[in-house]
Amino acid sequence: MKHIIKILGFVFPALIWVSCIVPYEPEELVDLNDIIVVEGNISLTGPFSIRISRSAPISSYQYGQKTIKCERNAHVYVRDKQGRTYSPDSVTAEGEYLFDFSEQYPDQREEYQLIVESQDGRTYETDFRKSRHSSNMELHYKIDTLAEKVSIYVNSHDVDGKSKYYYWQYSETWDYVSQMPAYCYFDVSGIKETPHSRPWMYRCWDSHESSEILLIETSSLAEDRIRDLEIHTINFRDIRITQHYTIEVIQTVLDNDAYRYMENMRKNSYDIGDLFSPQPNEISGNIRCITDPSVRAIGFVSVCNSIRKRLYINCIGLPGYIREPMPEDTLVPLDAKLTTMLSLIQQGYTPHTIDPIEKVSYWNLTRCIDCRSKGGKPVVPPFWPVEWPWF
Repeated sequence: MKHIIKILGFVFPALIWVSCIVPYEPEELVDLNDIIVVEGNISLTGPFSIRISRSAPISSYQYGQKTIKCERNAHVYVRDKQGRTYSPDSVTAEGEYLFDFSEQYPDQREEYQLIVESQDGRTYETDFRKSRHSSNMELHYKIDTLAEKVSIYVNSHDVDGKSKYYYWQYSETWDYVSQMPAYCYFDVSGIKETPHSRPWMYRCWDSHESSEILLIETSSLAEDRIRDLEIHTINFRDIRITQHYTIEVIQTVLDNDAYRYMENMRKNSYDIGDLFSPQPNEISGNIRCITDPSVRAIGFVSVCNSIRKRLYINCIGLPGYIREPMPEDTLVPLDAKLTTMLSLIQQGYTPHTIDPIEKVSYWNLTRCIDCRSKGGKPVVPPFWPVEWPWF
């Protein structure tokens, strides 16, 4: 669970510093071994995910071990008060259980709970909760040339005044291109030209999910309205806005209990940084072990009608992204020995052009030619607009 990881990541260095003076091991942080952690909300109107993981004791930090381990083989399902159950469609390697039973038209007036039957034979349940109404949402963006950034904004308005407690998550996707298109590539037998004159590994796509806890409460305002709330910014120098960019924002309306839990998580994630910061608050939530009440669990699962909106931005022409200088090309005869080419590859070079008249190939830095070197993959997302480049 990324927020739990962040909390421990802030707290543990502080504990190390304190231990140079006097040992300090608060029980709530030391005794974090094998606690089940549940993250996510039940959505009746669209896809949602529930992430199941387990914690490890904070002492494992000194051995370089991870403090969170995925729980991929649990039996996880949603149940309503009438006994109807809804199972996940799939499970990811990260312990994320993917659901979408919106096409079964679940009763919006019914109450629902999450059940987790873990591998060790224990059963965990949340309390039954009704779904929350979710007001509509609109997205827009602003290109600020003075501040050299692109800002994403959200608007929301509930005329009935029932929403009040808002929580946003987002997933952003972008494409980018290498500094130089390559019309040849190297395989085990030598250099080959790319088919149909398409550049080799020229355009890649990458993505990122939000890690911030974005919350707003409107209960103290005159009306239940959010206008021009900036939820994300990207600097002009960022590779994400060199070509094309899209962001999907999920707005979830929480009840008061869920909002307080998320606010508690936010404070524990961002307000803990030194010895004089607030101490970690209790973050158990609304999930409990019914087979053994003495066993702790962490997580708060709400039932909601989430709203999803996607925004597309064509970033061609935005200034600011700086590419590294490329060295002079290295020329290699087409009949060069395989060992010569392998040596160049080991040095970080890749061919990009073949000159059949001169019978040479031109090589340059792989990180400037192969888009995968910057973390993305040459795989077009299914939601990519047809009018934007696909290779």
